[in-house]
Amino acid sequence: MQTQSHLDITSQLGSCRSKEETFKSLVSLSKTLPRLQTAEKNDHNKIKGCESAVWLIIEEGNGIRYFKADSDAKLMRGVLAALLSLVQGKSVQEIQNMDLKRELAELNLSSYLTSSRTNGVLAILDKISGR
Repeated sequence: MQTQSHLDITSQLGSCRSKEETFKSLVSLSKTLPRLQTAEKNDHNKIKGCESAVWLIIEEGNGIRYFKADSDAKLMRGVLAALLSLVQGKSVQEIQNMDLKRELAELNLSSYLTSSRTNGVLAILDKISGR
Protein backbone atom coordinates (compact mmCIF):
# COMPACT_ATOMS: atom_id res chain seq x y z
CA MET A 1 0.00 0.00 0.00
CA GLN A 2 1.20 3.44 -0.85
CA THR A 3 0.96 6.29 1.61
CA GLN A 4 0.00 9.71 0.36
CA SER A 5 1.76 12.97 1.16
CA HIS A 6 0.10 15.59 3.30
CA LEU A 7 -0.20 17.90 0.28
CA ASP A 8 -1.96 15.18 -1.72
CA ILE A 9 -4.36 14.50 1.14
CA THR A 10 -5.03 18.21 1.72
CA SER A 11 -5.73 18.66 -1.97
CA GLN A 12 -7.95 15.58 -2.13
CA LEU A 13 -10.04 16.59 0.91
CA GLY A 14 -10.07 20.26 -0.09
CA SER A 15 -11.61 19.45 -3.46
CA CYS A 16 -14.59 17.72 -1.86
CA ARG A 17 -17.78 19.73 -2.32
CA SER A 18 -20.15 17.72 -0.17
CA LYS A 19 -20.23 15.63 2.96
CA GLU A 20 -20.70 12.54 0.75
CA GLU A 21 -17.57 13.35 -1.31
CA THR A 22 -15.56 13.87 1.88
CA PHE A 23 -16.81 10.54 3.24
CA LYS A 24 -15.78 8.77 0.01
CA SER A 25 -12.35 10.43 0.15
CA LEU A 26 -11.84 9.33 3.76
CA VAL A 27 -12.82 5.76 2.90
CA SER A 28 -10.40 5.88 -0.03
CA LEU A 29 -7.66 7.23 2.28
CA SER A 30 -8.39 4.43 4.75
CA LYS A 31 -7.18 1.94 2.14
CA THR A 32 -3.73 3.61 2.05
CA LEU A 33 -3.11 2.99 5.76
CA PRO A 34 -1.31 -0.33 6.29
CA ARG A 35 -3.14 -2.66 8.67
CA LEU A 36 -1.56 -3.52 12.01
CA GLN A 37 -0.81 -7.11 12.93
CA THR A 38 -3.24 -8.70 15.38
CA ALA A 39 -0.54 -8.75 18.09
CA GLU A 40 -0.07 -4.98 17.70
CA LYS A 41 -3.74 -4.38 18.45
CA ASN A 42 -3.27 -4.63 22.20
CA ASP A 43 -4.27 -2.54 25.21
CA HIS A 44 -0.87 -0.83 25.35
CA ASN A 45 -1.33 0.58 21.83
CA LYS A 46 -5.06 1.29 22.15
CA ILE A 47 -6.14 4.92 22.41
CA LYS A 48 -8.49 5.48 25.30
CA GLY A 49 -11.53 7.68 24.74
CA CYS A 50 -12.14 6.89 21.07
CA GLU A 51 -15.62 6.01 19.85
CA SER A 52 -14.05 3.37 17.58
CA ALA A 53 -11.21 1.05 18.48
CA VAL A 54 -7.99 2.87 17.53
CA TRP A 55 -4.42 1.67 17.97
CA LEU A 56 -1.34 3.87 17.61
CA ILE A 57 2.27 2.75 17.64
CA ILE A 58 5.10 5.27 17.86
CA GLU A 59 8.61 4.19 16.92
CA GLU A 60 11.56 6.50 17.30
CA GLY A 61 15.00 6.34 15.75
CA ASN A 62 17.68 9.04 15.70
CA GLY A 63 15.18 11.54 17.09
CA ILE A 64 12.69 10.92 14.28
CA ARG A 65 9.23 9.55 14.94
CA TYR A 66 7.44 6.98 12.80
CA PHE A 67 3.83 6.05 13.33
CA LYS A 68 1.63 3.08 12.62
CA ALA A 69 -2.07 3.15 13.33
CA ASP A 70 -5.24 1.23 12.69
CA SER A 71 -8.92 1.33 13.55
CA ASP A 72 -11.91 -0.93 13.27
CA ALA A 73 -13.79 1.90 11.48
CA LYS A 74 -13.04 2.90 7.87
CA LEU A 75 -13.86 6.55 8.53
CA MET A 76 -11.44 6.69 11.45
CA ARG A 77 -8.75 4.92 9.38
CA GLY A 78 -9.12 7.73 6.82
CA VAL A 79 -8.78 10.35 9.56
CA LEU A 80 -5.69 8.50 10.86
CA ALA A 81 -4.13 8.47 7.38
CA ALA A 82 -4.64 12.24 7.18
CA LEU A 83 -3.25 12.79 10.69
CA LEU A 84 -0.19 10.63 10.18
CA SER A 85 0.60 12.40 6.90
CA LEU A 86 1.18 15.53 9.02
CA VAL A 87 3.72 13.99 11.39
CA GLN A 88 5.31 10.93 9.78
CA GLY A 89 9.12 11.13 9.77
CA LYS A 90 9.37 14.34 11.78
CA SER A 91 11.34 14.95 14.96
CA VAL A 92 9.65 15.19 18.35
CA GLN A 93 10.49 18.91 18.42
CA GLU A 94 9.00 19.50 14.95
CA ILE A 95 5.81 17.70 15.98
CA GLN A 96 5.55 19.62 19.26
CA ASN A 97 6.03 22.90 17.38
CA MET A 98 3.08 22.11 15.10
CA ASP A 99 -0.45 23.24 15.82
CA LEU A 100 -1.97 19.85 15.08
CA LYS A 101 -5.50 20.98 15.92
CA ARG A 102 -5.26 23.81 13.39
CA GLU A 103 -3.71 21.51 10.79
CA LEU A 104 -6.53 19.05 11.28
CA ALA A 105 -9.15 21.82 11.08
CA GLU A 106 -7.73 22.81 7.68
CA LEU A 107 -8.64 19.35 6.37
CA ASN A 108 -12.35 20.24 6.79
CA LEU A 109 -13.24 17.10 8.72
CA SER A 110 -15.35 18.83 11.36
CA SER A 111 -18.65 17.45 10.04
CA TYR A 112 -17.31 13.94 10.69
CA LEU A 113 -15.87 14.63 14.10
CA THR A 114 -18.77 14.21 16.49
CA SER A 115 -18.08 15.21 20.07
CA SER A 116 -17.10 11.65 20.99
CA ARG A 117 -14.89 11.32 17.89
CA THR A 118 -13.34 14.72 18.63
CA ASN A 119 -12.37 13.50 22.12
CA GLY A 120 -10.74 10.45 20.55
CA VAL A 121 -8.90 12.55 17.97
CA LEU A 122 -7.64 14.86 20.72
CA ALA A 123 -6.35 11.81 22.61
CA ILE A 124 -4.56 10.69 19.42
CA LEU A 125 -3.04 14.16 18.92
CA ASP A 126 -1.83 14.18 22.55
CA LYS A 127 -0.14 10.81 22.12
CA ILE A 128 1.42 11.82 18.78
CA SER A 129 2.88 15.00 20.26
CA GLY A 130 4.16 13.19 23.34
CA ARG A 131 2.04 15.13 25.82
